[in-house]
Amino acid sequence: MKILFVNPKKLGRGQGSVRYLVATPLALPLLAALTPGDIEREIIDENINPINFDEKVDLVAITVMMHLIPRAIEIADEFRRRGTKVIIGGIYPSLHPEKFEAHVDSVGIGEGEAIWGSIIEDLRKGALKKRYKADRLIDMKEVPFISRKLFQDPECYHIETTRGCPYACDYCSVTEFYGSKYRTRPVEDVVRQVEELHDKIIFFVDDNIAAKKSYAKELFKAIAPIKAAWGGQFSLNFADDLELLRLAKESGCMFLFAGIESIKQENLEEVNKGWARAENYSRWIKNMHDAGIAIYGSFMFGFDHDDAGIFEKTLKFCEENKVDLALFSCLTPREGSKLYTILEKEGRIFAEDLSLRNGQNVIFKPKGMTIEELDKGLTWIWDNFYSKRSIKERLGHYINNLGYATAKVERRTSVNFSVEELMVFLNMAFRTQLSNL
Repeated sequence: MKILFVNPKKLGRGQGSVRYLVATPLALPLLAALTPGDIEREIIDENINPINFDEKVDLVAITVMMHLIPRAIEIADEFRRRGTKVIIGGIYPSLHPEKFEAHVDSVGIGEGEAIWGSIIEDLRKGALKKRYKADRLIDMKEVPFISRKLFQDPECYHIETTRGCPYACDYCSVTEFYGSKYRTRPVEDVVRQVEELHDKIIFFVDDNIAAKKSYAKELFKAIAPIKAAWGGQFSLNFADDLELLRLAKESGCMFLFAGIESIKQENLEEVNKGWARAENYSRWIKNMHDAGIAIYGSFMFGFDHDDAGIFEKTLKFCEENKVDLALFSCLTPREGSKLYTILEKEGRIFAEDLSLRNGQNVIFKPKGMTIEELDKGLTWIWDNFYSKRSIKERLGHYINNLGYATAKVERRTSVNFSVEELMVFLNMAFRTQLSNL
């Protein structure tokens, strides 16, 4: 018996993103690790390797993010046309299983650890059910150890230490899926996983790795002797805890991804993120830099208090605060979020194509600017933030210490760098820092 685990390929318009955030989803190696040893397992990330639809397998298991759903359905339909059973899971299928039942044999609803055993049992009997619904949130002790052979991405490994987030921002569906409970994995289990995977960059996929500061500090102390290089996600307000930042750095932290979202406080208030005070952003970023940790900031545009001038103001903020990396997106209402409900009720969502919901396409009518202004402004800030001029302004403290990187910047004939090229430079700086710990 054989199970093929599949991550669909990204299609359509989109800007480059650091691979640490788009590597093979952790759900695939996690479910593969939970699969009994007498069943053959293969993981295919279509962004890395093509799918062989002629391969004889007993079950294809697809995990999917919202904007990948059209491609996931194509994959499912093609396998089923050849007589292969298909199951799909993820946040969107869990919230809307009825939208997939015509294309798959089964839909997994909720956390995979709670239902995978039943799925395997029914697969062996040849009696898969239409739906498998988790009736509980798992204890994080149930998260399995994953051997490195199950990871497909050539650049980094994903590890999970917590689930959930203590906040409930209107644009986010994390709380809708995981509930408001914040759960932590046993530190000794995480240490074992880091020891297994520390030969490459590790990205902690937690939505908010520092949400329980006592746990985060214990974890950072425990993994520090391993000398692993890692990045993760956290809420920027935790950068007020200088001890937390120091311990993160000593444990090998290279960068932290933080949802800044907007430099305007009224926007934050409107989407239930008023706890993040815009007037504190500069101090928090400085605290990170003083600790030797880079910031990878996320910014969204199209809030009701945004006008066409928000792009230049945001670029100025990034350069003045020397934001290392940035992800720029259109505000994207996602089903399962409060924002989607509000905009749908107001009749402002005009694009229902799920493939457009990757944050790089305008799918609703903004209030303070035209659709065209939002679209062009997003392209403008990507181009300008990753230009040679802006990179020198923001990252001279890295580049000046790296002869190779300096030469590469000076030889560059085109204006813009890709995010991936810039990460090469930063990786060199981060690795140098790590070797000095």
